[in-house]
Amino acid sequence: MSARAIRSVCVVGDGIVGLSAAAAFARALPQVAVTIVPATPDPAAVAEIQCATWPSIHRFHAAIGLDERELVRDGIATHLLGAQFGNWPQVGQDWVHGFGEHGLKAGDIPFHTLWHRAFQAGAAAPYWRYGAAALLGAAGKYAHPSPDPASPLGGFLYALRIDPPRYRARLDTLTAPLPRHAPFASVERGEDGAIAAVGTADGSRVTADLYLDCSGPQALLRFPDDAEFEPWDAWLPGRSMAVRDVPGDAVDPLDRAETTADGWRWRSPLGDRTRVIELNDEPGGVAVRFGRRTPGIGNVLAIGDAATAIDPLFGTALHLTHDAILLALDLLPGRDFGQAEIAEYNRRSRAVSTRMRDFHALHHLRVGTMTAPLPEGLARTLEQFQRRGRLPPFEGEPFEADAWLASLIGLGLTPDAIDPLTASIHPARAAHAMDALASRLAQATENVPPYPQLLSRLRAG
Repeated sequence: MSARAIRSVCVVGDGIVGLSAAAAFARALPQVAVTIVPATPDPAAVAEIQCATWPSIHRFHAAIGLDERELVRDGIATHLLGAQFGNWPQVGQDWVHGFGEHGLKAGDIPFHTLWHRAFQAGAAAPYWRYGAAALLGAAGKYAHPSPDPASPLGGFLYALRIDPPRYRARLDTLTAPLPRHAPFASVERGEDGAIAAVGTADGSRVTADLYLDCSGPQALLRFPDDAEFEPWDAWLPGRSMAVRDVPGDAVDPLDRAETTADGWRWRSPLGDRTRVIELNDEPGGVAVRFGRRTPGIGNVLAIGDAATAIDPLFGTALHLTHDAILLALDLLPGRDFGQAEIAEYNRRSRAVSTRMRDFHALHHLRVGTMTAPLPEGLARTLEQFQRRGRLPPFEGEPFEADAWLASLIGLGLTPDAIDPLTASIHPARAAHAMDALASRLAQATENVPPYPQLLSRLRAG
């Protein structure tokens, strides 16, 4: 090990975020001593209470050695194909955001441009009905993507819906070999402001080269006068968040999002119960404020809600957490914590969180809860999409183009003009191909068993 290499890591927080970070660092850096200091859970930490995830979770599970089949078999996770939006953006308008591709390209011509032309002519079904994940989910069915490139069920993506207490327990078992200390009590800083040690409830001092703040929005390792928080109130209104479990709906592969009189709610059916997360102006919930801090300062990296607090739309809080952990491993600094190394981590983290904020802001814009000027990235995205149906590239883009298209079109946004490239495909020929695809998707979906039936088989091994 070189003289500059980090030799020890202290993870503050033993929830889903902290245990995920500890598992990833311990597996990727077996020569580094990783230790965990528990912390009082922060009820405003979305990543700790959210059931939905994003398809990127499979990459992270591979990195820490978690097996999807085991998680499903043991009742820790179910399969998730997307979300159904009700009365969003307006009353009576329901649509499905399904993961993965929709339709098929015609050479280099994107499907959504051909769909737009046909839709304007009244010759196309709603866009989401050309996505395998959305169609399966709306039917309450699930099948793993087919490896056959000719199959209509071969191009979609899927995520997992986790049961937070059971998922945390599994991560706890995974990290059981790592040393645990008494709960967090205090921070001891050196003259340069860097953390010299973490104090615990039993009076002990825990020292490390690198400290990971996984304590949620309370960000226990930051300075008391931390002025780094950048609020996103203008685009993601902070309100009262209530989390409750109600008697269970039958588990299916779609979550549900719907607007309410003074906010919105998200429902995740877990089988034995349904987790409901509601944001509104009602008293009695947990006050939440969405925004971000600079994640890397000195010898501290903030992970999850401690760095970026984002609302519980989709499963992006855990997506951000996993992305930050893997990026930290990819850009692991030396023990001297050179400014160039930390600055690069912060720059790339900022690019990812900015686009995630823009994606969420798009949904709030369409239901009228956002009245401030658009953030620059979202404004550019809307301008280019509405002019020609194109999506501009962004560094650090956390979502595939299909995800943006599914939401833009599902929310009722279509280009002002038909892309001229579509003229190379005769409208009748394109309409015939779209009809054929819709028929093949419908037929393939009919042959898939209802998800509860499939889930019972998977859990029985």
